[in-house]
Amino acid sequence: MSVGYEAREHADYLELVCTGSYAPEIPLQVAEEGLKRAARAGRTALLIDIRSITGREPTISERYDQAVQVANLQSRVTPRIRLALLGQEPMIHPQRFGEIVATNRGALLRSFTDEKLALGWLLGQQASQARGVVRDSKIAGGI
Repeated sequence: MSVGYEAREHADYLELVCTGSYAPEIPLQVAEEGLKRAARAGRTALLIDIRSITGREPTISERYDQAVQVANLQSRVTPRIRLALLGQEPMIHPQRFGEIVATNRGALLRSFTDEKLALGWLLGQQASQARGVVRDSKIAGGI
């Protein structure tokens, strides 16, 4: 099964809300699409919401490979785009293994299970201000 997503452009960041079932190739595809869309929209912050992703959790090996690939992908995007991953454990590793691997490779990335904390980090602690949606766009198909 594929993953679909809805892209939401906010004043200060782009949000991808993902739905569907986990598959190992999906995280890199979603990150790549999100980073491209954020850059096109002139946003330097990207929130990827995976709270609705179902299925098995990634293996530790998959987490490692995905983190390395996302760090490499992010390093090629100009300007640098901060990436916050919002999900639930166990999709988000309890010890944030993928985050550690990615940041050790220079990524501007953090993993969260709390939306307020994710937005606070993503927006440099400005999340307490109201953030209206500028435009919603439904994406047909998905990844």
